[in-house]
Amino acid sequence: MGTKEQDVQERILRATIVCIERDGLDATGIREIAREAQVNSAAISYYFRSKDKLIAQALEQTLEQAFGNVLVDFDRLRAEGLGIREAFEVLLEDVVGNTARYPRIAHAHLHDALVHQRYDGAAIQRLNAFLGDLALRLAPVTPHLSEDKLRLALTQIWSSLFLLSMMPRLFDQFILIDFDTLETRRTWVKQSCRLLFVS
Repeated sequence: MGTKEQDVQERILRATIVCIERDGLDATGIREIAREAQVNSAAISYYFRSKDKLIAQALEQTLEQAFGNVLVDFDRLRAEGLGIREAFEVLLEDVVGNTARYPRIAHAHLHDALVHQRYDGAAIQRLNAFLGDLALRLAPVTPHLSEDKLRLALTQIWSSLFLLSMMPRLFDQFILIDFDTLETRRTWVKQSCRLLFVS
């Protein structure tokens, strides 16, 4: 495949991600994607065969950003000299900021689980593998936690993160949580880390 064709494919994938985040998964159609990518609908069929295959590929790309790149960043921070706890806090601040910026992407990843109660999709598998890898990285600084308790603490942190990322205004009547501000993200991370670390 030539560079021009790769550029068109990448543009269509980026447009798909933009449409999912802007309009939601259910409202994202071929016409909207084509308009955003500035291509005709036939180009989408030519490169991706179907809307479902295009959506799946776009979501796979965002899954890599959500999980694969996070662990790479964690390992890079460790290699640069940060301790495990500090690297985890930086990682979590970044994840909180990204999920707050892209709530509909998080919702799209969990669509089958939320709507159809199906838990065998790519996002669920990647999430569980990611948390397993993260637990291994945190184990050296959480000797006070059994493996099960460490996994439970990570599950609590990610559960609250997903809930707030998909429904950021859920608790507005109780407390305003604005993850756009670094101070709020840091406070949330510090509170969350109490589940893991001994002060």
